[in-house]
Amino acid sequence: MKKGIFCVLVCTLMIVSTIVPISATTISEKTSNPLSRGNILYVGGSGPGNYTKIQDAIDNATDGDTVFVYDDSSPYVENIVINTSISLLGENKNTTIINGTTNDFNTNLTVNIGVYITADKVTVRGFTIQGCNFTGIEINSNNNSITDNILADNYNGIGIGYEDSNQSSSHMGSHNMITNNYFIRDTGGIYVAGGENNIIQENVISQTGGGIIVAMSMNNNISHNVISQGSTGVLIIGSYNTVLYRNNITNNENIGVYTILTSSNKILQNNFIGNDKSAVSCQLFLLKIQLFKKELNFPIRRNVWNENYWDAPRLLPYKIPGFFKFRCQVDWHPAKEPYDI
Repeated sequence: MKKGIFCVLVCTLMIVSTIVPISATTISEKTSNPLSRGNILYVGGSGPGNYTKIQDAIDNATDGDTVFVYDDSSPYVENIVINTSISLLGENKNTTIINGTTNDFNTNLTVNIGVYITADKVTVRGFTIQGCNFTGIEINSNNNSITDNILADNYNGIGIGYEDSNQSSSHMGSHNMITNNYFIRDTGGIYVAGGENNIIQENVISQTGGGIIVAMSMNNNISHNVISQGSTGVLIIGSYNTVLYRNNITNNENIGVYTILTSSNKILQNNFIGNDKSAVSCQLFLLKIQLFKKELNFPIRRNVWNENYWDAPRLLPYKIPGFFKFRCQVDWHPAKEPYDI
């Protein structure tokens, strides 16, 4: 990938993006000794042998183990790295807090990541992760499950894939499940940069600059999310076969969905209600050919907008505005009433 085109797209992304609690499974005995259970390591609580830091427990875990974190010692002021295939479970997502404001993650970096996942098949459930100036949870691996967490007051809530600050290498994440999380007051809710076959489902994203951002990625599925009261609800840029299905995208002060240089998008049966602009599509045909044919090796196919609800019942096709009127996208069968999502 040429860095010039990547930089242009990322800059565009940054400009646009600035435009009922469920507890984790709890264990009643807080004094359990992890050595007596073998595959369960405890953090907090009053049991003999319980760890005081989450990272110490993770460092002593092996593939298939569970690290269970009590809320007694919350907040845990740590930057956590998970490089083993484990389950990291919090006692209660409202009270088991990871505050990622330290620099323990990497002394050579000035960014703060709450939980940094490099191993495959990791589960993170039942935490509030807050105060990170980069990302609450960063995923650079595959087949992970992030569910039932609160991501609050971070620069980005959850990230999948990114390019190193020195641009020496890129990391990709695939087949990850981001489900049933709550995002509040993050600058960006969820971003996918270079990832594929990820599922983003049943999350609530509120008061964020960019709710969900998908860049230079393929085959990602975004469904049954509630995205409201932010700037831009969903931004899809330079990506192939992104499915946006049955989402509530409401009351965003800028744009509900913004697509830039995309191929084979499927935007189906979403509710667009109360946004300043429901949707904008910018394809720039010559740049799109260069990007998809020369840089990404994705095929160029038409995008499909169909059966979305556009603020009011509509009998006629709904035209999605773009930078050039004669290249606009069209929802040929707009919905007559909002969907129950």
